[in-house]
Amino acid sequence: MNQLYDSEILIAQAQTNETNPIVLENQKTGTRNWAITNQTSNEIAGYAAATSVNKGGSLPIKVSLAQPGQFTIDVYRLGYYGGNGGRFILSSGSLNGITQPDCIITDSNTRLVECNWSTSYTLAVGSDWTSGLYIAKLTDASSGKQSQVWFVVRDDSSTSDVLFQSSFNTLLAYNNTGGYSLYGFNSVDGQAALKVSYDRPFSETTTETAEFNNLLRWEYNMARWLESQGYDVTYVTNVDVHSNPNLLQQHKVFLSVGHDEYWSLDERNNVQNARDAGVNLGFFSANTAYWRVRFENSQTISSGANRVMVCYKDAATSAEPTNKFRSSLNNLPESALLGVMYIASKDDVYGGFDFVVKNTSDPYYANTGLKDGDILSTNLVGFEWDAVNPNASPSGLVVLAESTSPSVPPEIDLDGFPSSSNPQISNAVRYTAPSGAKVFATGSIQWVWGLDSDGVNGPRDDKNPPKQIAVNVLASMGAKPVTPSSFIVVPS
Repeated sequence: MNQLYDSEILIAQAQTNETNPIVLENQKTGTRNWAITNQTSNEIAGYAAATSVNKGGSLPIKVSLAQPGQFTIDVYRLGYYGGNGGRFILSSGSLNGITQPDCIITDSNTRLVECNWSTSYTLAVGSDWTSGLYIAKLTDASSGKQSQVWFVVRDDSSTSDVLFQSSFNTLLAYNNTGGYSLYGFNSVDGQAALKVSYDRPFSETTTETAEFNNLLRWEYNMARWLESQGYDVTYVTNVDVHSNPNLLQQHKVFLSVGHDEYWSLDERNNVQNARDAGVNLGFFSANTAYWRVRFENSQTISSGANRVMVCYKDAATSAEPTNKFRSSLNNLPESALLGVMYIASKDDVYGGFDFVVKNTSDPYYANTGLKDGDILSTNLVGFEWDAVNPNASPSGLVVLAESTSPSVPPEIDLDGFPSSSNPQISNAVRYTAPSGAKVFATGSIQWVWGLDSDGVNGPRDDKNPPKQIAVNVLASMGAKPVTPSSFIVVPS
């Protein structure tokens, strides 16, 4: 992030007397020590007993060392913090580590892998902790090798403007710890699992090098930008939205960010019901709500509810309809909720193409200086993108971008689209539901890099247009920044 941008934020912070927990939190001293600098191969790994914990609660963390010995857990909160991206919260001090039992297949028919590890450390979450994306950084004392445990701290009593959903279901779907994920490409003998467990370390935090399923690749950047601008935001995971619909009704805006591919039917219904009750929806994501999943308890491990995620995909039946929401078994095309739905992708997480604007007389383009056909910023469409589906579009849909891939994408899904649809086209859209709720979708996973691209291979954040558009969108939904950058015009 450039120094000019940082200084503008600090000036804006000094000029405002308004506040919220996010503004106060980001005035605290930041650090970059949350990042892994010596990645483990198999020396140390861990997982949390839940994807999230309410402030004031406790979270068991389970850790295994390849060789018994000492280790530490350092907890950080992600945010802006003057550009450092995180703040140190606490350290466990030196702990005695053991080699936990191997993770095993507990259901051979579905290739379900579960770990039955004892608790190594129980994190006491203070009632004064700020809701957010959190990292527990694990360090093996002997080797110095590091891995991470990701979790969210909620504030279930919050009535913040914005509710930010972290896509933990997607992290779980691609996780192949123990040999199996929901995908053949990274599963033993190419055999995908039908059930996957949260009772495993995320391979993304240990040995996995792919970044298409990484908390730090899109969600971190969106959180950084929101918090740099002082938005009043609290955080949850897919599991929370699945299990507690009341959380949605307490906020003005629900945000889906980045790669939010796996939803349960309850989650889909809860988000749709929130829209129909007047809650605004911002989909700064793509490939969203693509696969329908369901949750169940562990078959052999007493570890709480919703720890096993089920998705049969091609093996789905009318009795087990866990495949695409758009399928004939479900008949719930994503576009009916988002306004767009997944159509294609590239193999390169950092690859993309230009976002081309349309209908720039729309209020969402106010104060950007853009005209139809302009490029918003380079390579903001990808690596997966969505398009308008005329077969299932909400009424009053406004197309805000029509961008074209220069080549035919290697991955295409035209299910549910008219046969004439062009998978090289991506759209950003908005519409207003009968309830008055506003819905906006970027149609691209990496659009958020136009807001912040810290850590991104090929930085692509732009000083004005993407940030001004995001402010316009959120302001129309009732959420305004307390500490906007000096070049931002906040709609009245």
